[in-house]
Amino acid sequence: MNIADPKYLEHLRDLPSSYLLDLMADDEGVDIASAYWVLEERGFSREEIDQKLQRRRSSFLPRPYKLWTAARWLTLFNTLVVTYFNLTGLYRLMQGEHTFKAPLLFLSMGCVLCGLVVGYKLATYLYQGSRSLLYCGFPVPVGFVELQTGEEAVKGKTAMLIRIAMNAMVGVNLTLFPLIFIYIMME
Repeated sequence: MNIADPKYLEHLRDLPSSYLLDLMADDEGVDIASAYWVLEERGFSREEIDQKLQRRRSSFLPRPYKLWTAARWLTLFNTLVVTYFNLTGLYRLMQGEHTFKAPLLFLSMGCVLCGLVVGYKLATYLYQGSRSLLYCGFPVPVGFVELQTGEEAVKGKTAMLIRIAMNAMVGVNLTLFPLIFIYIMME
């Protein structure tokens, strides 16, 4: 047991439980006895840990970080499609002579403001984006935390602002889409 090494134990204590279980299930060079010790400190019983490890090893589902990667790319693709739909719908709204044109334009401005709030929340969302990185920002990561060392890595100021703006565009498209869809159906 490597429990005598306080630095290694402190390193393991900083890791999330699910990440520790993934490392143990994948045999990624972690000291199994120390990982058991840390998980038992968190209130897991040995049987519960063994059950979770067995479930992870026999699961046919991909690891969560692979699902998050797929979700990020799917969200970015859908955002491009919905952006085109929203822009053409807004153009038709502004050029058309609909009886509810003014209220719809007012509601679309409200949707944009709500979308910016949603985009801000997306820019601060934390998730495990790759095997050893914790991402901040969905779908475009604004910053990273290395799970092995605990070090933060933030992009440069310009790149970070561009990434925050991209996440804001996702939020705006999410909130604007229902209104534009309803307008197009009313035509």
